[in-house]
Amino acid sequence: MCHGHRRTLKGMSGQGQGHDQGQDQTTTAGIRRIEEASGLAWAEFVAAFQTVGGPEAGHADLARAILPVLDGRVDNPGWWAQGATVEYEKTIGRRVEGQSSAGDFQIAASRTVAGTAADLRDRAGALLQAAGTVAGMAVGTQPRTSETPKRHYWRSALGEAAKLEAAVEAASQSPDGADPRVKVTLTATGLADQEQRDAARADLKAVLADLG
Repeated sequence: MCHGHRRTLKGMSGQGQGHDQGQDQTTTAGIRRIEEASGLAWAEFVAAFQTVGGPEAGHADLARAILPVLDGRVDNPGWWAQGATVEYEKTIGRRVEGQSSAGDFQIAASRTVAGTAADLRDRAGALLQAAGTVAGMAVGTQPRTSETPKRHYWRSALGEAAKLEAAVEAASQSPDGADPRVKVTLTATGLADQEQRDAARADLKAVLADLG
């Protein structure tokens, strides 16, 4: 991740002074991560969003407006631009926690455990299939697995429209340095509402607890 010193965005710091929306919002964990990754204060992101209309602008326009701000400051600026836009939309009341730009909901739960990425990927997938359902929806019977240099994936359909994923990546060595530790993240996307999201969170956490 590229890090930079905090600076004022040229031509933006004085814009939108008469528009209070987004200026005095509570700093969320997501906003703090964006500030730390970019080296910029959240107020500077808000100023950039306001150049295209702020609360009146659509998601795509907001994401495009913030992309030049992040370019050269973070790896994968497009991904961070989407995240910053989502956080901004939360502050203006356009979406609630866990709601995607498409209007559906998603949830992720993670845990760090001892073991290898391939083994934990397979164990997590087996536990999800053994559970049979997540948030009352059937786990697909034809999961797919894949690997990249950084992560091992297990993916499956969930019910009629949702999706389920287990992603495993290296985390650290155990305190005595003997055993590798990996981070297992379970994600459910395409959920219908907040109630389904809450149910999926509980089910995914139960699977993580069973990993040992």
